[in-house]
Amino acid sequence: MIIDNVEQLNELKGKDVLLHPISIDDRLHPSCTRIVAFGIININTAQSYIVSVCHPEGLFHINNLEFLTGKIYTTNKAILMSNNYIIEDHDTELMYYLRTNKNYEIDTCVMANHYNRALSKCIKTNALIGLVKLEEQAVEIYKNYFDQQLPAGLDYYANKLKRSLLIIQSNGIQVDIDKFNKTFERTFALEDDKCYTQYNIHTITGRPSNRFGGVNFAALPKEDATRECFISRFKGGSLLELDFNSYHPRLIASIVGYDFGQQDVYEHLAQYYYNTTTPTLNEIAKAKEDTFRQLYGGIRKDYLNIPFFAAADNFSKEIWKHMLVHGHVDSLISGRRLFRSNYQDINEHTLFNYYIQMYETENNAQILHTILEYLKIHELKSIPILYTYDSILFDVAPGELDVITKALIPNCIDTDAFPVKLKGGLNYKNLSFL
Repeated sequence: MIIDNVEQLNELKGKDVLLHPISIDDRLHPSCTRIVAFGIININTAQSYIVSVCHPEGLFHINNLEFLTGKIYTTNKAILMSNNYIIEDHDTELMYYLRTNKNYEIDTCVMANHYNRALSKCIKTNALIGLVKLEEQAVEIYKNYFDQQLPAGLDYYANKLKRSLLIIQSNGIQVDIDKFNKTFERTFALEDDKCYTQYNIHTITGRPSNRFGGVNFAALPKEDATRECFISRFKGGSLLELDFNSYHPRLIASIVGYDFGQQDVYEHLAQYYYNTTTPTLNEIAKAKEDTFRQLYGGIRKDYLNIPFFAAADNFSKEIWKHMLVHGHVDSLISGRRLFRSNYQDINEHTLFNYYIQMYETENNAQILHTILEYLKIHELKSIPILYTYDSILFDVAPGELDVITKALIPNCIDTDAFPVKLKGGLNYKNLSFL
C-alpha cells in the first residue's frame, strides 16, 4: 500500500514495524547514495506499506522517521547511517545472521536487472521501478527472514563490530585517480577521488569479508603496484599500518592462559621444536609454518609435550565436547552462540578454527570501537580507513603521527598481550617500519 497522506502515515504511530530503506540504486555504495523510499511492515498485522522520500512516482514524501514511535526493526543499517537516520532500532540482518550463521538471500528484481543492462550509465534504477514493486522486497524479507527474537551477542555485534566497520567504510580511501584507473577497471567503488570498501560480517567463519565494486580490499596484492594508488587525503599527511604480531597464536594464548611474554612467538616455539635455546632464522621460519599446520589442521600427538599446544588441544576438545552435549558453544567476549545445527559436517578442528576467527573478530571489534572513541574524544583528524583481520590502516593528518603511535595505540590496545608492528609511508605500497 502506497502511503500518500499524513493520515495514513499517522496510522503507524506506536506500531512495531520492520523498516526497509531503499536506495536510489543498489549498485552504489551506501555512503554515496540516498534513500528514495521506505518499505514498512506492521509486525502485528503483517500489513505492508511503501512511502516515498524522493521517488518520482510519490505524491507524498517524508523527510524524517518521527512518525515511528514503536519498536523499529531495520534492514540495511549502512544506508540508514550514511543518510543520517539515527534511530533506536534492531538490525534484522544481524539478528538473522546470529541465529542462523547465514546472510539474507533476496531475489534480485527482474526489472532492476533489465534497467541495469539496458541503461547501464543511468545510476538510479530504483527510481525507475514503481513503488509497489519496490514494496515487494520488504515483504520478502518479512516473510522469509524476520524474527523478533533477540539473539545472544546482538548488542556487541551491533554497537561494537558493525557500527565500527560502517564508520570505517564510510571514511573511504583517498586514491591517486590515474593510478587507480590503470589498476582497476570501471568500478562502483570509486566516487570522485575516493574509493569505498564494504564489510560483510555475515560470514560462515566469523571473519568479515571486504569487497565492493569488484575490488577485494581484504586481499590486495602486495607484490605489484596495486597498492600505490591508495594515498593520504591530507596535504602533508601519511598512511600508517598497524600489524598485530603473531596474532592468532597470541589470541589462543589469551584464551588458554599461556604467556609468550615479549618473546617472538615462533622463536619461542622453535626452541621446543628443535630442542635448542638459540634457534636459527631458518628454524624460526619453519616453526611459523608448522605452528599454523598444527593449529588449523589438528595438533599431532608428538606435539602435545609442548605446553602451548597441550593447552590449545585441551581447549579444542573442551568446546567440542560442549558442542556435542549442548548443541552450541558461547563466545567468551560477546556471548554469541555458535549452533551445531548451522554447520554441515563440522568437526573438532573446524569448530576450533571458527571459534578462534570469531574470537579474533570480536577482540578487534573492541579495539576498533575504542580507537574510534579515542579519536572522537580527542578531536583528532586522523581516521582508520581499512581493517583486514590482523591489521588496521590509518590515514594520518599532519602533526598527529606521534599522537597516534605514542598515545592512541598504547591507550587502545594491550600491546603486552598483543604486540604490534608499525609501518608508515606516502602510499599503501611503500610503507617502512617505524
